[in-house]
Parts: sequence; C-alpha cells; structure tokens
Amino acid sequence: MKIGTIEFTHDFRRAGAALTGIILLAVTISISTAACSLFNSTPVQEKDVARPAAKAVEPYRIGSDDELEIIVWTQPQLSGKVIVASDGTIAMPLIGRVPAAGLTPDQLKADLEKRYARYVHGANATVRVSDPASHVFYVLGSVNKPGAYKLHSGEVLSQALAEAGGLGEFADPSKIRIMRHKENETVVLTVNYNVVRSGGDVTADIPVEPGDTVSVP
Repeated sequence: MKIGTIEFTHDFRRAGAALTGIILLAVTISISTAACSLFNSTPVQEKDVARPAAKAVEPYRIGSDDELEIIVWTQPQLSGKVIVASDGTIAMPLIGRVPAAGLTPDQLKADLEKRYARYVHGANATVRVSDPASHVFYVLGSVNKPGAYKLHSGEVLSQALAEAGGLGEFADPSKIRIMRHKENETVVLTVNYNVVRSGGDVTADIPVEPGDTVSVP
C-alpha cells in the first residue's frame, strides 16, 4: 500500500508541475501579446471621410489684365508678351487688335493662326498665360493678411484662408461669407467653417472662383 501511495503521490506531483507549467506558459504568452500590441500600435489613426466627387478641371479663360506670351514659330517679329486690355483685346503685329478675353489659350491660338495664315505660310502659334492677373480672389475681415490673391487651380476655401495668414484671433468661423458675381446676379454663400476644421463635412470646403470675395466676420 505504501508503494502504491508513493506512486500515486509522485504522479500527482508530476501532474501538478505540468499544470503549473501550462499556466506559466499561458501567462507568458498573454504578457508577450500585450507587449507586442503596445509597441506595435499605430500612433496615427486614419479615418475615411466623404469627399465631393472630383469635378472636371475647366480650361483657363483669358481675362483682362492677363499677360500672355505668344510665339509664332519662325517669326520672332510677331512673337512676344502682351497684356490683355480692359476691352478684352490684345494688340498684335500685322493683324491689329484681336479679341482674347473669354477665350481659352487653345482657342486664341487657333484664331491667331487663322489670321496670320494670310501673311505667313503654315503659321504655327503658341499661347501661354505667363501672368493670370485676372484670376484673383479677395479676402477681407478678420484674417491676418487681408488683400487680393492669385487664384491657383483647384483652390478651396481652406487654402484661400491659409494664403491670407489664417483666421484672426476674434474671427467667427461659423459665418464666413463668399460673394460671387455671376453674369446677371451676385450670389452670397455662408459657410460654417467650423465643420471644415473639425473634419466633419469636407464638402463645406468649397472651391474658390475667380473674383470671389471671402469675408470673415
């Protein structure tokens, strides 16, 4: 009986040691997993927000005061930089004043080539807007640098305000007004810019158009 008791006790102790080993292993794995989770956690969290559908980029329309660089190939005497006058025309050698305002550079190029075809065989022109002075917007009110700014392609309200040095200390971002002149009317848009800054509604970060006046109360 003693021998049996000794054998039973020995087996019990071995089973207990094995169980203890399993528990220690589980605890070790749990600690290791927690440590890996801690050190591998990403400090920057990404959040997808709804964005407005991208609009097709409209071709640039020439306006008064724009500076154009016009090159008629192999004809340096017909080439150079010109300023679009207040009446929307440009003065060109041989062909006189040519309407330019409201046209795209490609449309003006085609018109110049047609006009110069009477004087130059195979006239080939290039039109580039070297200074888009007509495409400006204005920022007034409680900003750090109010004034007129050149409009860049695809520019939105947040970028326009950044160019104006950001909001002033006592600005009210909830009632930013954008005055926009259409052909026969003036439209006033009121934007709650707080939702833009919080990332709650990026559609409120509306595109800026030429001639817009952004007023920050």
